[in-house]
Amino acid sequence: MTPHPLRRSILAAVLPAVLPAVLPAVLAVAVLLVPVAAFPAAVALPGERQQVLINLTGGLPGRWESCRAVCVRGEEPVTLLGPAGGSSRLAWEIPGDEAATRRLENLEYDRDVRESGDGSALLLTSVEPFGGIRLVHRYRLDRQGRTLSASIQVPAGARLVLAGGPSLAGEPLSGLGSLYTDSRAVVVNPDGQITLAGDDEAAGERVLPVGEWAGLRGRFWTVLVRADAPLRIAASEPAPEAPVLALARDGAGPGSVELEFYGGPVTPAELGATAPELGRMLYAGLWDWLRSLASGLRVVLEFWQGIVGNWGLAIMLLSLSVKFLMWPLTWIAERWQADVNRQQSLLAPELAAIRRDYKGEEAHNLTLAAYRRHGISQFYTLKSLAGFLVQIPVFIAAFDMLGENFALAGAPFLWVQDLSLPDRLAALPRVLPFFGGHLNLLPVLMTVFTIMAARLQEDPSLAPALRAGQRLRLYAMGALFFVLLYTFPAGMVLYWTTNNLLHLVKILVGRAVGRA
Repeated sequence: MTPHPLRRSILAAVLPAVLPAVLPAVLAVAVLLVPVAAFPAAVALPGERQQVLINLTGGLPGRWESCRAVCVRGEEPVTLLGPAGGSSRLAWEIPGDEAATRRLENLEYDRDVRESGDGSALLLTSVEPFGGIRLVHRYRLDRQGRTLSASIQVPAGARLVLAGGPSLAGEPLSGLGSLYTDSRAVVVNPDGQITLAGDDEAAGERVLPVGEWAGLRGRFWTVLVRADAPLRIAASEPAPEAPVLALARDGAGPGSVELEFYGGPVTPAELGATAPELGRMLYAGLWDWLRSLASGLRVVLEFWQGIVGNWGLAIMLLSLSVKFLMWPLTWIAERWQADVNRQQSLLAPELAAIRRDYKGEEAHNLTLAAYRRHGISQFYTLKSLAGFLVQIPVFIAAFDMLGENFALAGAPFLWVQDLSLPDRLAALPRVLPFFGGHLNLLPVLMTVFTIMAARLQEDPSLAPALRAGQRLRLYAMGALFFVLLYTFPAGMVLYWTTNNLLHLVKILVGRAVGRA
């Protein structure tokens, strides 16, 4: 039917004025009410930091996308839950009954979406009954935070399965760098984080008390859940970097379970804003005093980053700050090392003669007599370890802090594209076992600085044989650190490279002052 000419003229006059005001609202409502193109049977619950898509087939979250901070146009969010591509997923399971599991997974739901100022709410009701009842699920997404509240009606014998994927673990690294590409099932409570390994006794079925969290975590991102009633949980790892966590009601028969999901980064601010106990996920492998040290180093790092505006420079300034704060201890350790060198030079001729002319118990007794004659303890060489030992706690705390530092993901510095990955200056012609397929320059510089410092720091008072032995030990330590750290994230290697560079500069300045 052709519109009346008068009607056409009215539409032509009104539509250009009305559409610009109405269209944004229509599109906003369409995002919530019209199925998403990639998910023809899903409803989107959007927030400022995340978006969750609830499947209308199965009635569970099908996709959870989380932004680093507040979502902005052009930012590529991280998919914490997804249908494919190595993402984690949440699914139904009825153990021992695959046919019933498929029916539950394919159950269709009607929806009712409601909006309010603080979030989006969704009510799902199954179109057909399952186990004699129509299932009802309720979801509410915190618009400003990172939590999803859910009331899920669980049929008798059914449970929820949170299955991890490689994407949660992050980009695979070679060698010992693989320690930083890991995903695992965990429990988090005020006492700390417990890892549920698939082949560990702790992975067997256990009860998750009210208020405790369970879920999957990678290096930088995590998906966790807690309930208002005890849950039975069981962890397994059927494939590498693919942990599975099953959650069931702690009781027989059907019933609803009230859940709170957290999906987001492993950062102090985000975790603390959700629940104070989640802060225990940070540096979970350290003793409490080392965790406090790591947190203090993070504060110093963030202080410098706030001043210079670059995470690479901030790491170098952190290394300088630690060097300055530890100067009194390192000064004492250097004095002790000088004492050891002097005592070694004093004892060396006598000990060499004893080893040449005597054997067994007689050699041992003569050696002890030589120590007593010069007033030197037989354990005097342990003092030479002091310079290294005083740095170990700071080294461990700094490396844990830098290895888990979410802010370094994607942060560039000089030729380094991402401080959370190896620096990868150039691709190698072939992939080398353990070392991977890239030339990493920072470990090379770190080793060069170590060797230069070892040559320049030689004590001229030592006998040539002792000097050669000391040089060999320092070279061996430099080679060991090169192998250990070659595939480590660049931010961590940059810290230690800066430390070695500062030590070299100190030696050069000392020699220059001595000559003057």
